[in-house]
Amino acid sequence: MRNPPDPLSTPVLSWNTRQDADVVVVGAGIAGLVFALRLPPSLNVIVVTKGALGESNTRYAQGGLAAAVGPDDDPDLHFADTIAAGAGLCDVAAVRTLVDEGVAAVQWLEAHGTTFDEVGDRHVRALGREAAHSRSRVLHAGGDATGAEIERSLVRQLRIRPSVSLLEHTAAIDLVTDGGDSCRGVIVQTDGSPSRTLLAAPVTVLANGGAGQLWAVSSNPPGATGDGIAMALRASVVVADLEFTQFHPTVLAADGIEPFLVSEAVRGEGAYLRSVSGERFMTAIHPMAELAPRDVVARA
Repeated sequence: MRNPPDPLSTPVLSWNTRQDADVVVVGAGIAGLVFALRLPPSLNVIVVTKGALGESNTRYAQGGLAAAVGPDDDPDLHFADTIAAGAGLCDVAAVRTLVDEGVAAVQWLEAHGTTFDEVGDRHVRALGREAAHSRSRVLHAGGDATGAEIERSLVRQLRIRPSVSLLEHTAAIDLVTDGGDSCRGVIVQTDGSPSRTLLAAPVTVLANGGAGQLWAVSSNPPGATGDGIAMALRASVVVADLEFTQFHPTVLAADGIEPFLVSEAVRGEGAYLRSVSGERFMTAIHPMAELAPRDVVARA
């Protein structure tokens, strides 16, 4: 007797209506928003998000983003720090791209309305230092609201672009392929609607890989359930590096409250980690102590 099909691994391949576009972007965090905004405005683009636009992992990112923008910094130093923190597992070409294009990416964000914190009234970016960095190169906004500021500015830009349609509170269910290696689009379903729609497009982008809610304790928002990865697997898309899930070492999880992140910027400003007995323990584990790479601190 054959076992019944597993609903988690069996794709949904039926729909009631169809809507055509040039590009469909699934996910509205920084990855999906930046991709959509960098497309030519002549293209008809649909952006799909499971919750309200602006509710994503990006919004909850606190500490900041790193780029070699300081006067004592350069991409080669940033590259060396990143390779060292990666413990021999980095994709070297990807790291090179990250550090070489980081400054331009910051300038692009600022040009699209992101406001980073400055020092006094001197119009000099305020830079913090976080784990594994040898220089102060972390830009932040509103203190610990960096992700929220980036999301705010990008959402505003997207809302005023006439060639972009936004589908909020709409879940992406499955990719539709032509039976070979090409994707025809994605099936979606809006909250409260009994019908499903095929968003048909020659280009479909998955930017909804957040999966923190697969764990018992997470500071990620409720929507981070790994939908993008599951959809890709069901469509026989090759996925890679799923073992590289980062665990932030300082999340406060206590009875009666939702788990929340204690920003790494706190340690960057000099905070110590102590055991339940009051002992500062990181000095015995790594030369950078509390500013050791996250995986080292998390395992400590």
